[in-house]
Amino acid sequence: MTSLNVSKDMIINISEQENKKYIKLTNQLVNNVLALAIEDLSQKISFISIKNAILQPANELVSGGFIDGSNFVYFLGIKNVQLELNTSRKLPVLQNLKERLKWAWANRKPLFYRKRKRKKRKKDTTDSVQNIKVDVNKYSIYNLAEDLQKAIANHISETSIISLNGNILKLIGKDDFGANTKIVVYVVSFDGVNYKFYAGKKRGYINLDINKRVDKLNQKISLVGENFIKILKIFNALYFNTNGTMCNQIFLESILCSCPDELYEGEDIYKAFIKLVNHISFNPLKEIKSINNDELSIYEDIVCGDCVVGFRKMLNKLFVK
Repeated sequence: MTSLNVSKDMIINISEQENKKYIKLTNQLVNNVLALAIEDLSQKISFISIKNAILQPANELVSGGFIDGSNFVYFLGIKNVQLELNTSRKLPVLQNLKERLKWAWANRKPLFYRKRKRKKRKKDTTDSVQNIKVDVNKYSIYNLAEDLQKAIANHISETSIISLNGNILKLIGKDDFGANTKIVVYVVSFDGVNYKFYAGKKRGYINLDINKRVDKLNQKISLVGENFIKILKIFNALYFNTNGTMCNQIFLESILCSCPDELYEGEDIYKAFIKLVNHISFNPLKEIKSINNDELSIYEDIVCGDCVVGFRKMLNKLFVK
């Protein structure tokens, strides 16, 4: 198994990555595009308006552990009881597949970008929003995600790509958001506390309390200082380079919050990292409680994802020099 060579310089460089301006600008761009799309939909759909929609960062944007491999992931929470009930009553994804494919084909990107076509597409997408028909008893989060895809298309350039999978929207476009910037928006229900992702009849709604997570993180940071965020960046980068994907942040944050405060002490972030790696390597992960739900372990809480194998793989590949 190939080792992941880790030097002191490498650890320091990762911990000192600075991307606040890039994050702030991208957040503004995403907020602007979604606000415009929601305003369009609010004219035709009573289920959505600026007042009952909230855009919440969902991944390492919450903690500040954002690295070069991170995506911009958000929950678009909609506070509406009828919409929540309709979503759990019926899952219309397969039923609407034909319509989604038809719309995607009609709005496909040309092989070569031609500015003179932009005006025509914008008119088409405006028409599609104006012609939305809503059945109050059947309209669900999945219908809303489809309509939101059409509305967003009216406010981004032809060079951008917007795809839809169930209730998950993905946007890529260097002209609109910058090179290598990937945006993921989960359209979910919101009850004022929990962001609620519907996972089917067997699992029901998966609840995520962002405020509880933020409180736990702030408590830890207040005790150990900025070294916590630096260590989070380091583990994110190492996990990404080992597995090719980002680690689930609630899983990773839960592990780091469970570590003794004294391990974070000192100005030498490299020494702190070594102490934390040793501590985590010799203590069972299954006993660590989730910061989303302190009654469940990170193995039991579904919002922690399935990162155990990838995390252990990262630890096993570490070769510190």
